[in-house]
Amino acid sequence: MNTNGINHDLTVIAPCFNESQNVIELAERLQKTFGKKSIRGEIVLVNDASTDNTGELIDELARRYSNVRTVHHAQNLGIARAWESGLRASHGIFVCLIDADLQNLPEDVGRLYQEIIFSRSDVVQGWRNHVGKLSQGRHILSRGLNSLLNVLFGMRSKDNKSGFVICRKEVLEDILTHRYSYHHYQTFITAAAKHKGYSIREIETLFQDRIIGTSYLGSFPLKTIVYTFLDTLKGFFEFRLSDQFDSSLRNFLINNPPQRSDPFLPFWRALYFKFYILLFPLHHWMISYGAARHYHNLKKSQWLSREKLRAYQELRLRQLMIHAYHHSSFYRELFEKAGLKPEDIKTLEDLQKFPCTDKKTVRENLFLGIMSDNHDKKNIQKVQTSGSTGEPFVAFAEKGQLEMRWAATQRSLEWTGYQFGDRQVRLWHKYLGMKKNEIIKEILDAKLTRRKFIPAYEINDDNLKNYVDEIMKYRPMLLDGYAESYHLLARYLKYNHYKGHKPKGIMSSGQTLSNESRKIIEEAFGCGVFDKYGAREFAGGLAYQCEMRNGYHAVDECAIIEIVKDGQPALPGEIGEVVVTELDNYAMPLIRYKIGDLAVQRDPQETCPCGRGLSLIGEIQGRVQATVVGTNKQFVPGTFFNRVFFKHDAAIRQYQVIQEKEGELRLKIIKANLFTDNTLREILSDIRTHMGHDLKIHVEFVEEIPLGRTGKRQYCISLLDPLRVSKNLDHIKQ
Repeated sequence: MNTNGINHDLTVIAPCFNESQNVIELAERLQKTFGKKSIRGEIVLVNDASTDNTGELIDELARRYSNVRTVHHAQNLGIARAWESGLRASHGIFVCLIDADLQNLPEDVGRLYQEIIFSRSDVVQGWRNHVGKLSQGRHILSRGLNSLLNVLFGMRSKDNKSGFVICRKEVLEDILTHRYSYHHYQTFITAAAKHKGYSIREIETLFQDRIIGTSYLGSFPLKTIVYTFLDTLKGFFEFRLSDQFDSSLRNFLINNPPQRSDPFLPFWRALYFKFYILLFPLHHWMISYGAARHYHNLKKSQWLSREKLRAYQELRLRQLMIHAYHHSSFYRELFEKAGLKPEDIKTLEDLQKFPCTDKKTVRENLFLGIMSDNHDKKNIQKVQTSGSTGEPFVAFAEKGQLEMRWAATQRSLEWTGYQFGDRQVRLWHKYLGMKKNEIIKEILDAKLTRRKFIPAYEINDDNLKNYVDEIMKYRPMLLDGYAESYHLLARYLKYNHYKGHKPKGIMSSGQTLSNESRKIIEEAFGCGVFDKYGAREFAGGLAYQCEMRNGYHAVDECAIIEIVKDGQPALPGEIGEVVVTELDNYAMPLIRYKIGDLAVQRDPQETCPCGRGLSLIGEIQGRVQATVVGTNKQFVPGTFFNRVFFKHDAAIRQYQVIQEKEGELRLKIIKANLFTDNTLREILSDIRTHMGHDLKIHVEFVEEIPLGRTGKRQYCISLLDPLRVSKNLDHIKQ
């Protein structure tokens, strides 16, 4: 018998129930196939409580051949459970499933193995071309079920039910993980594979009638038909109505239930939330009903222990690394240069062996292999950003990723004291850069969520009081938006001694707040400020502050965040680079991506007093941007320039805006290959449209923009105090 220390290229798993007349021939023909195809193979024979002498025969085969292993079931558990037992006993990199009845030719195992090696598909399935004729009844049932499965699960498979498949061991482990109990799970092996995001390739294989032995299926197996019908209903809910990432987290929560959970929404709010979700296709782009399931899962998973969340991250990490290696030539090259294989990356510590990527590397390889070769273009969305460093950047987000980020944001809003249905005000860019259909969706979403927009880029000296009055009159429970805009409003409120409505909380984003700015905002509005840390290339938030405001809680279910100093994990209290591995984007994987920010490392064992197991990140460094003032007295947050420059990502490599005098801006630009005079005209026109047509803009084309004192480049710097420029508040104090 094979010892545990020996590894193989391929394991063939064959469930056996009363196959005494076939099992010896099966093993011998597989051995010949291994030899002819030069495959380092092993055979795992699973005796599924046979009533004949199958058990004795397979034990004899194990004594005869060093690469034959046996597993015995005390009771008959069925094909799928036999696969699971065989999988646990296997040592192969790839695993092939075959019935022991010789209806699938053992020689075709070699063909399946060659196909998966050269095609780089995740799963290769042999579709059965019958030698001779099946009985008319069996043929009708088989074809009818295949057609039904294709319709229900959105596939075009020639033979869904074929259990003659080959894939990597980790892939099969994932495919065989399911939520419900099934009588014949083998029926859904390709539906499960498709649902979990794996690519499937079919090749024709010969299939013959049994020569020896009797099938457990009769000419009209009524009991099996009933069970298959019930299984199909379960499969439809699990593999069609839910999405890939929802299933991963949901299954993990079933096996690892948290010790506590959040209370449910009050009845009318819960009812309204369901109505809101039902209308998702009308008011959100690409996000669908799956986002609600993510939200409910994340409400539970936040209360998992740190150890359980780490286990979930490592499960998702292993899946991601397999996918990236086989479907992204860019990452495959990184693996090979580092001397690594996907199976070498199993833990968070293992991930440190993998090379880091950055904006420059990703930008250069965006269309040269970083995108996966099996992504679905209908389910990806282009996102553009200038980040916090003034470097235009393009990425592609996946549908499931967008839904997870929406759910994570919704969860974090509740940490402020907000409940769905409460009034909220958002200081944001409003509709800048949006298309007409996107504006319509945004307006509808705002109406449904009782959210009022205050256009942050249009606040000026003349309308500042009106906007403050509008906010106070609306009496929102939550304010969210650009941090620099709230700092501006807070100073105005304090100067004018406003004593109006006090919201439950403010969620700030766009830059990190200094302790001084946070104090000013909290005193002026009479509530806590909750900071959000995110990035456009990751489709939203990466970390949020909870009610304790004890650092940031990373969204561990969606990403792995490292704080790295000199290539090693930073020690607690040290400042290091933020390195992110996205777990939900298989279309454009971002693995160990240097986001360009700095943060303080927290003790990995430290837990927040709030009780959540989500890992903690310390203070974010260097994300400080300014507010500039136009000749029209418009107070423009630095984030405005992201919106101006991201349209020109192919023409501009980097930029920086500096305001040193009233009525003037200094604009530094590092040109890219596609820069033209028209590019500059469009940029200057966009800036002057919002800041005044008589604004003087001094353009400097440079080769390099120096780092700031924090080690980061600030894309917007102002030496002016916007409220001191105000004609009404020129004597205001800090």
